Amino acid sequence: MKGVDTLSKYYSIHEFSKIIGVSARTLRNWDANEKLHPHHTTVSGYRYYSDE
Repeated sequence: MKGVDTLSKYYSIHEFSKIIGVSARTLRNWDANEKLHPHHTTVSGYRYYSDE
């Protein structure tokens, strides 16, 4: 679509955990148990989540 900003904001694990009201450890467990995956993980292992 023309004129639509398609850039998404990516949140660190700590930012995202505060937004959804769970701990960062819970997000790591959900990732390990395939319940919720981050949008992407950097080569150094940092997880980033998006609101999509």
